[in-house]
Amino acid sequence: MKITLIAPGALPCKGYGGTERQVEWLAEELMRLGHEVVVIAGQIKGPAPFELRQASGDTRIRQAIPADTHIVHFHGAYLDIERPTLNTMHTMGKSLADDGRNWSFVSASHARNHGRQTFVYNGFPVETYKLAPRKSGRLLFLAGIARANKNLNYAVDLARRYDFDLDIAGGARWKLLTRGQVRRDLVFFKSLSPRYRFHGIVDGAEKLTLLGEARAFLNPIAWEEPFGMAPVEAMLCGTPVLATSRGAMPEIITPETGRLFETDDQFAAALDATSSLSPAECRKAASAQFSITRTAFGYLDLYARILDGERLP
Repeated sequence: MKITLIAPGALPCKGYGGTERQVEWLAEELMRLGHEVVVIAGQIKGPAPFELRQASGDTRIRQAIPADTHIVHFHGAYLDIERPTLNTMHTMGKSLADDGRNWSFVSASHARNHGRQTFVYNGFPVETYKLAPRKSGRLLFLAGIARANKNLNYAVDLARRYDFDLDIAGGARWKLLTRGQVRRDLVFFKSLSPRYRFHGIVDGAEKLTLLGEARAFLNPIAWEEPFGMAPVEAMLCGTPVLATSRGAMPEIITPETGRLFETDDQFAAALDATSSLSPAECRKAASAQFSITRTAFGYLDLYARILDGERLP
């Protein structure tokens, strides 16, 4: 099959780039499975193992789409074109229940929030995630630290109340003084204790080390998060996730990979339960559900249905 993927940002992905990273991994896996892939990105940052074309703006994107492609899979831009098309939404937005186009989402809850049913979980090259030789005993918060809905404020409060050390990654600490809600919550000053260790933006080996050595990954989100890539990456490194029951977390977390909580008391019980969870079983469960191979086959099934004339529910 000849497949064109549309990515909104720069490829190959450097540093953070959730959607772009998913597109890159998907393209590589589709090629490994024997398909012909062209990726159109807003910017090209270097060579890639697949054909990469640069185009931004509706007209240039349309012109860059190969004439002989069988299907166009948008991960941004979402143009109306006279081709078989799949649109994957990676963010939150307005309901698409009345939109006649083919849409997919990255979790069941994400689809429901848009008035739809079709979803394919994000996938990961599981072989790049390894079990750490040791656990540090610290918990890890890894998200945009200045985004109030990621809820670093609550994570800091939990660390103080239940007396655990917390590694914090996902932005420079000074940014806590620049965003409205986190500034009003005084998170910068509340996190002055030595128990909080800030790491800034992390990627590569440093990120994998933090994910693998943590006792648990703390994800106290305060919004309907569509998926949550970092929690799954933690699971793939054998680190269980402690998360509030929001967004896709109830779908993603299983008894082998973590615990959900709503109250402080529930958090205390969930934290205690992590000591009985096996890193190897955590990784095994996450690998089975979130491999990029499984994601690729999920999309190939949708491509076939669309090419057969089906409208996705």
